[in-house]
Amino acid sequence: MAKGFSILELAIAVLILLLLASIGTAAFFRFRDAQELARAMDDAMDLVREARSRTLASELDNQFGVHFESGRAVLFQGASYAEGAAGNKAYPFSPRVEAYSITVPGSAVVFERLTGNASGAGSVSFRLKSDPSKIRAFTITVTGLLYAQ
Repeated sequence: MAKGFSILELAIAVLILLLLASIGTAAFFRFRDAQELARAMDDAMDLVREARSRTLASELDNQFGVHFESGRAVLFQGASYAEGAAGNKAYPFSPRVEAYSITVPGSAVVFERLTGNASGAGSVSFRLKSDPSKIRAFTITVTGLLYAQ
């Protein structure tokens, strides 16, 4: 009687291992994508809060706002967004995520000094490029408050 494993037994064991590895890999990528989508929305909301807070604090005796684009959000100083201005700070989103629906007037929100009111109400929606059905969004009210959807 021969000792050891046959080729068929080894092939079945390798197939089972490959199947388990592929299931684990797919789950990992879904988890990673979901985390990056959540992170993009959270980072954008934090940036809006920072702009409002800096405006209410009258930092640099100025207003602050956030301009949204599909691949990034830009914190800017002043009453309106100007591409390439010295005080602009760009915050790119993950390459796997895009802001695809921006209903904020002019794609930017600016906050009023003393009240913290927003220049306009609207929402910003994010989605995964690889799976457009995965969506996260938040709304900015005219009073400057944020609500995750």
